[in-house]
Amino acid sequence: MNSVTNLNKLREVMSSKGLESVIICGQPNITYFTGIPKPSGMLMLVTNDGITLLTPLLDYERISASISTRDIDVIPYSRYSVRAYVDYIEDPVDYIRRRLSGISKLGIDLNYINYSIYRLIKVLTTDVIDISNDIQFMRSIKEGYEVELIRKALRISEEALMRTINELDYGVTELGVVGILEKFMRDLGADGMAFDTIVASGINSVYPHALPSSNVVVPNTPIIMDLGAVYRSYSSDITRTISLGKLPSDESKVFEVVVEVLTTTEDFVGPYVKVSEVDGMVRGVLSRYGLDKYFIHSTGHGVGIEVHEYPRIAHGVDEILRPGMVITLEPGIYIPGKFGVRIEDMVLITKSGREVLNTLKYELT
Repeated sequence: MNSVTNLNKLREVMSSKGLESVIICGQPNITYFTGIPKPSGMLMLVTNDGITLLTPLLDYERISASISTRDIDVIPYSRYSVRAYVDYIEDPVDYIRRRLSGISKLGIDLNYINYSIYRLIKVLTTDVIDISNDIQFMRSIKEGYEVELIRKALRISEEALMRTINELDYGVTELGVVGILEKFMRDLGADGMAFDTIVASGINSVYPHALPSSNVVVPNTPIIMDLGAVYRSYSSDITRTISLGKLPSDESKVFEVVVEVLTTTEDFVGPYVKVSEVDGMVRGVLSRYGLDKYFIHSTGHGVGIEVHEYPRIAHGVDEILRPGMVITLEPGIYIPGKFGVRIEDMVLITKSGREVLNTLKYELT
């Protein structure tokens, strides 16, 4: 991961806003700026003189080994007294407070504020500037290496999905299918799951965030399979709706409508297109079939280190798509008491248009 590029972007923000120091908290942000996976409990202090990472003592060796530059100091902390082979501090908040002595303007991403940062802000006399919008926008525009990591995470998900479908048979449970999907993703190189895998059949498919159950997968009904892999800290997100056996006429027609909505919207998105217009396109196509009232969530979202990132593709969002953004488009129809259908692709916004990153077709059975 090219964290140097990302740190340079952060320093540009510091310079433009006249910030003498920045505190970064939240695992995704610290991963973005350092390349360290799962930096639990860490705080990052950036000054004009350098970068300091405050890490729990139990993670000190792993974090130190992950740092590829000498420009970053790693300082361990432990809130309880232990006999350790290395010197550590007991209160990271007090340490940062002392380090900030004389600093008049401090930047913090308040989207990830935790209790430690709250304590710090309460005792500071420094002018605190919220840079959350700057960082979320920064992260939304992917560098080439980030796109390739996302692409790899998506390939893992797609291959795992196809292998699972090839093994599906009557009598399997929803949770059983989840286990198969996640095993294949691990086997194919996933570092973990981007979110809780969804497998929902029968009446369970009407819930967009269905909880997979020990119920046997219902044949001849839509089976929504929503999954994502994490590869080198970057996420993927894909949904396909399949069936064991043939779908009845009503379900099949709704499936065809959802495919039409997705492909039409993919042709519509591109650089500098308004996010609200993308959502409007989805709902407009659905309304022609009288199905728009059954689409009860937003159209999509950005994807990167987190599976849900800026921008949110929804009605009323006053933002435009920009080259380098990776977004999902995930139209769905959920008819209460009957069934649901959802299909989701990942799309890279380019300078001249868009690239659908998925390779899997929509009809998989």
